[in-house]
Amino acid sequence: MRPVKSVTPTAAFPDPIDLVIVRENTEDLYVKEEKTYDGPNGKIAEAIKRISESASYRIANMAGEIAARRQRVRDSSGADASKNAVVTITHKSNVLSQTDGLFRATARKALEQAKFRDAGVKIEEQIVDSMVYKLFRQPSTYDVIVAPNLYGDILSDGAAALVGSLGLVPSANVGDGFAMGEPCHGSAPDIEGQNIANPIATLRSVALMLEFLGEEKAAAMIYKAVDANLSEGRLLSPDMGGSAKTTEVTEDILRRL
Repeated sequence: MRPVKSVTPTAAFPDPIDLVIVRENTEDLYVKEEKTYDGPNGKIAEAIKRISESASYRIANMAGEIAARRQRVRDSSGADASKNAVVTITHKSNVLSQTDGLFRATARKALEQAKFRDAGVKIEEQIVDSMVYKLFRQPSTYDVIVAPNLYGDILSDGAAALVGSLGLVPSANVGDGFAMGEPCHGSAPDIEGQNIANPIATLRSVALMLEFLGEEKAAAMIYKAVDANLSEGRLLSPDMGGSAKTTEVTEDILRRL
């Protein structure tokens, strides 16, 4: 689960960006079953792309639940009344008819459940290459995007650029009985000890974990403090075009808390 949200409008994206990319995280090409062998004209490398009905159904069901929950929040707060609960299934089934075809069909089956129809969740589809184009042209039109592992990885890292930096984007790996929060960017050993990393993705990941623990009020406090820091724009880390140290940004957000 990778939320991507803008805080302040920009010339490129004057409309607010508020979307969630839900990435299947257990299979696809990332099963890392590869082999290399000699062919008649040199070496040939092959990789297994594995898509299962169970994992596809599970991730699409989660995307539907996230879309329904986001709509309930919008309805209760009166915010962004123009936005509707929509899950966009991203795939390449026009070429990969077996693997992506199974993902597409299973995701539709999961999202066509009565609980999602009753919650007003709509279903859209997008071929992954045109999805990239439209995501970067009109990101404000998307709500929840669900994708197999590889496409979800690429889309979520690319979407981070829409809101200023990979250092802003949190993520949560969610299983049936647990959730693990971590920054979308992972570790950055090349800048270890330099006090220049953006701490916001980590702090927002903490807030995501608090949401899954049922501590929505505490999560909201962190989101509010982070948004206030970004809106003011006085203390920004180098990836955001500023010169503030990791500790300075963190201390500013703690003061706001």
